[in-house]
Amino acid sequence: MSTVSSSSALLLVHLRSVALATQAAAVLLAAGVLGMQLPLAMDGLILGALALMNALAWWYARRGDEPSAWVLTTQLALDIVGLTAFLYFNGGYANPFASLFLLPLAVAATVLPMSHTAGLTTLVVAGYSLVMFAYRPLPHYHGSLGDSFDLHLLGMWLSLVVAAVVIAAFVARLAATLRTREAHLAQLRETALRGEQLAALGALAAGTAHELSTPLSTMAVLVGELRAGSAVDQRIDLDMLSQQIERCREVLTRNLTVTGQGRAEGAGRLGLKTWLTALVDTWQQTRPQSHVHLSCAGPGEPPQVVADETLRQALCSLLDNAADASRAVDLSVRWDGQVVLMEVADRGPGIPSELAPRLGQPFVTGKQGGLGLGVYLARAVIERLGGCLLIAPRNGGGTLAQVSLPLAALAA
Repeated sequence: MSTVSSSSALLLVHLRSVALATQAAAVLLAAGVLGMQLPLAMDGLILGALALMNALAWWYARRGDEPSAWVLTTQLALDIVGLTAFLYFNGGYANPFASLFLLPLAVAATVLPMSHTAGLTTLVVAGYSLVMFAYRPLPHYHGSLGDSFDLHLLGMWLSLVVAAVVIAAFVARLAATLRTREAHLAQLRETALRGEQLAALGALAAGTAHELSTPLSTMAVLVGELRAGSAVDQRIDLDMLSQQIERCREVLTRNLTVTGQGRAEGAGRLGLKTWLTALVDTWQQTRPQSHVHLSCAGPGEPPQVVADETLRQALCSLLDNAADASRAVDLSVRWDGQVVLMEVADRGPGIPSELAPRLGQPFVTGKQGGLGLGVYLARAVIERLGGCLLIAPRNGGGTLAQVSLPLAALAA
């Protein structure tokens, strides 16, 4: 069943209020100021009934529920019936407010299905046709404002102003709503595409991990055999090579363990500074030539977080990019009661201007031999946790990667 957005339904309530207020003001002006004999009881009953219907529609729209097309069609049909009754007692089709018949059709044509619009069009034609042949004529007026014809022209001007304002306001608001919805749909399509790419990369990574386990085991055996018959100075290099091989095996094992889970099973809570210190120490084992200066600041004790393996990998990827640009890397962390802000800064040459607009897209890289997946995967992980990643030039030269994460996502 098709629905109408609650904002469009609420806007219709406001516009209907303008139309009813204008009709009521015209009746009061004609009867109270001009002294015309009008059926005030029937006019009050009709406008009051429409105002009550409008109040119920306002209450329904304020709840945030999206009304169905049938609900809105019923409201517009009641508007048409009410206007027909009003015109019947107030001059029929000669009443300047007869042009208000077009307002329900303008609304229907923009938000309702074609079948509903066709039904309302039939109702409008029937209502207008009825008040052409059956109506109570308005009393003639001769006074300071001219005769009845002059009042008719003034009423035509007023009804045109009301119709123009209502239609313009509704269509403009609807167009803005449609643009917002299109932008949201485009973002959802981009997110879905990114999810498909990540799923493909995840499957590829799992397969690669399985394939690499065998050659890494073979390399470990060969290094052990070479160490047994090598000189002392060679053993130092072989020991380092063995450590790196073991490190690779640990990474592959850990990745296979948490594949599809995001957070490791049984992960306990750690202080944010403790977790970051362990992350930096582990990362520097693979990049001993680099130096990371870690600084943490915030009100009170560092918040407790649950170690997230994918977030650890994302931060390590940002540290890798910074270390590729300069040996010295700064990792500064600040927090408050709601957000944790992490900044990874380097002192390298910065981001090439032609690369900056596409940075973060898959397979886009400025490094020789790079895969172009580090920033892409890091951004995907951070956005999955409800945060955002911003990469910009650093004041004084270099690049600044700024990670903003909601504290609730880290502590959940």
